[in-house]
Amino acid sequence: MKKPTPIEELQPELLCINAEKVYDWVILQATENQTIPATGFDPLPIDPCAGTVTNLVTTCFLVDPLTGDPLPPNAEIEVEELGQREDRTFNIDGEPITLQRVSFTKPLSVVVQFSGIDGTTPFVVQTTPIVFEIPESIFLCAPVGTRLVVRLTDVECSASPNCVANVLQSIDINLSICQSVQSVADVTLELTADFCEPRDILVEQCPTPSIPPQCPVLFPGNQIDD
Repeated sequence: MKKPTPIEELQPELLCINAEKVYDWVILQATENQTIPATGFDPLPIDPCAGTVTNLVTTCFLVDPLTGDPLPPNAEIEVEELGQREDRTFNIDGEPITLQRVSFTKPLSVVVQFSGIDGTTPFVVQTTPIVFEIPESIFLCAPVGTRLVVRLTDVECSASPNCVANVLQSIDINLSICQSVQSVADVTLELTADFCEPRDILVEQCPTPSIPPQCPVLFPGNQIDD
């Protein structure tokens, strides 16, 4: 059996790796305000507008449309491109450059949560997911063969109920979204790289006794004998 080569004897090696090449990358901000009628989601087991409800708190958040779980930070979302990409030439720093106008829509699922006290009983109820269709249009370096990758980098959601005669009629929802938009393509790269080595094991050691800080200016000070 051939003896394994020690890590320290391995030399840098020419490697081929599959990766995503980023052709363009921008950060977009979008604000969406919608009033959703109560018929736009399933009936709630407790009406937050009921006269017996006190201490009502209303929150909202984005969820995964497939699992219903809250979206994690920097979540990638599926988008649908609208129409064909259109070329347009711009003059940037005296040089002509052709970019593509990319239009797409991204569906976002919002859940509104109500919590409070119904009579003397605390409650928490949530709406079924409410779908927002938000259109976007932007110029990117996105030639044929690239695809869009959209991630939500920051989301703020606020909601407030609209009540009539102690009955929920609709919900005002405000979304403020920061999103990372990239045009990417799969590429195979050739590069030279070193092999990684394991780190040293951490070993607990007895600490060296420390001397408390002193106040030499105050004591003993600069005492001079007469």
